[in-house]
Amino acid sequence: MSLIYATVEFQTDLDSFGEGIVVAHEERTGSLVIRDADGVHWRGVDDHIVVIDHAR
Repeated sequence: MSLIYATVEFQTDLDSFGEGIVVAHEERTGSLVIRDADGVHWRGVDDHIVVIDHAR
């Protein structure tokens, strides 16, 4: 299932987390791009996130 437009919490470091919206998600590889409230983009994989709210 695509996570595009889902609000997620993501891990940026061992003890650091952020919150943002998924703007790109490659389901086959699990890679994604998240944009936080400041407009900063984070690239990572979907096993390092927690979905807060799925887009409808």
